[in-house]
Amino acid sequence: MNQTLRAIDTRWWAPARLRYPGAALCVVLALAGSFLANHYGAPALVLVLLLGFGFASQATDTRLQPGVAFCSRQVLRIGIAFLGARIGVEQMLTVGSLPLLMVLACVPITIGSALLLGRWMGLPTLQSLVAGVAVAICGVSAAIAVAAVIPQGKLEDRRLLGVVVGVTALGTLSMLVLPPVFSSLGYNDTQTGLLLGASIHDVAQAAGAGYLVSDTAGDISTLTKLLRVALLAPMVLLLGALLNRNNSGKAEHPWFLLGFIALFAMNSLGWLPEDLRDALTTASKACLLVTMAALGMRTSLSSLIAQGWRPFALLAMLSTLLVLTAMTSMAVFSL
Repeated sequence: MNQTLRAIDTRWWAPARLRYPGAALCVVLALAGSFLANHYGAPALVLVLLLGFGFASQATDTRLQPGVAFCSRQVLRIGIAFLGARIGVEQMLTVGSLPLLMVLACVPITIGSALLLGRWMGLPTLQSLVAGVAVAICGVSAAIAVAAVIPQGKLEDRRLLGVVVGVTALGTLSMLVLPPVFSSLGYNDTQTGLLLGASIHDVAQAAGAGYLVSDTAGDISTLTKLLRVALLAPMVLLLGALLNRNNSGKAEHPWFLLGFIALFAMNSLGWLPEDLRDALTTASKACLLVTMAALGMRTSLSSLIAQGWRPFALLAMLSTLLVLTAMTSMAVFSL
């Protein structure tokens, strides 16, 4: 009996004890960032990331390393699995054919251009891929989701954070700049909503930009943006299969993909009660906040700055290309 208890302690409690200090610090930083975001209206992910940067020197402590590493990888995957609860097929059915055609044109062009431009600029292929998906689909959530299916060690944390910081900044800038630009070009509220939803990175940013124009633009912008978000599920599955095809069936994340697929399917079929769906969505956001704290702690500002101007330039070019592609596709498919 005693041997059995000791075996259980070794298998379950010992790893938990080892991870507790680092994981607890990540949770505290996530809570602090959320508090600041609620009071000052800033993006919580960015604030948590900045707090993580402030504790980067503590992350080298051997007592904290196991927990920080756990939060940066396993907690990330839990959060992305729960993300399936807020994505469903119905998002693709609530909008007409024009937004669908626009999105189907913009997404592959943006991702393909990211790979080509990234190679031309000398950036790592996986960093360019993450940047392309982040711009094409839904910003930080897409970047983190794709990073979760990349085999461990293939993408440096500092390169992922470069994408996260850049796409957040550009999304905020787009939210402020694009509505007056589209209005000055003579687009009506419906057209403006379509373009904002097809070109702004984050859901909240796209919705906010639309409602700055009018209620009609806000509704259409939100629906078009949600259509882009709905593509995250098949994109993650496709990239997970492609990036892990040489692992001889020993990919690190089968539970992550299975959980994502299961929740996506249940949400699409209406099998998730609203309270449970809201709880899972909240848990997903919490996991992503904890992950951002861990990633911030594992990355020094000097290594992030050492990447130079090229990663941000890539994101800026892709964002501009996405806007132009959205405008062109709307003109073509409206004929």
